[in-house]
Amino acid sequence: MNYYPFHIGDYLSATRHLSWAEDAAYRRLLDTYYTTEKALPLELRAVCRLVLATTEEQREAVRVVLDEFFEQTEEGWKNSRADAEIDAMRGKQQKQRDKANKRWHKPEPEHGNASAMPRHTETDAVASKTDADAMPPTPTPTPTPTPKNKEEAQAPLPDWLPMEAWSGYVEMRKRIRKQMTPRAQQLVLKSLADMQAKGLSVAQSLDNSTRNSWVDVYEPKEQPEQAGAKIGSDEYATLHKSAGWWREAGFPTIWDAMASKCWHTNADQFRDGQRIKEAA
Repeated sequence: MNYYPFHIGDYLSATRHLSWAEDAAYRRLLDTYYTTEKALPLELRAVCRLVLATTEEQREAVRVVLDEFFEQTEEGWKNSRADAEIDAMRGKQQKQRDKANKRWHKPEPEHGNASAMPRHTETDAVASKTDADAMPPTPTPTPTPTPKNKEEAQAPLPDWLPMEAWSGYVEMRKRIRKQMTPRAQQLVLKSLADMQAKGLSVAQSLDNSTRNSWVDVYEPKEQPEQAGAKIGSDEYATLHKSAGWWREAGFPTIWDAMASKCWHTNADQFRDGQRIKEAA
């Protein structure tokens, strides 16, 4: 047998008490049993040779497993569960042979222009029957492996991206079955980067798309100050903490920019954290 059913639950409940070496020995003994489809040799040395048990610990594990899970008979060490699986497989193979033989014994048609049709010679019929009888055992189908989800690697996310708003947006797109491809994510991030460079709220753009189940992202219609956030206030800092204008002006944080009276409206007057010209 090239394949046999392995019931994990049954196996674990019956072997949970085994040591590491005993569990390995049992699995190898089962593999050998199913491969040869016959009882294991009575001599312990011969069994150990079949499963490559070379150390004293491994040979002792083989002996323990044989005593517990196999029955000693005149034919050798037998396992009733394995014998049942082998018999079931042989029954399936015999059914396949019977179907093949039945195809070669269909009665010839007695009506129509049957006499004009080519007929098998006796030699061909004998050869066909012999071939059918000599068909190799039909292998038990190997379970189809679960296809792996081949997803392309996503590009790393930028540091300025508000993760809470981004996660909500990604989850919304999954919910409406519009999950982003790597290329789509790249395009969305580019749009957000453009908004950030303009001093717009990236978080507000993402939240708007999430709230309305929009696939794309759009520039917020309301600017932070129009939404009631006074320049220099904590709310202003919160709305602009993911913006890019204060970074381009050379400040490490939005708070440093505000301390130097650098706002999104005059950020072009600063470089490396210092004012380069007076406001008009």
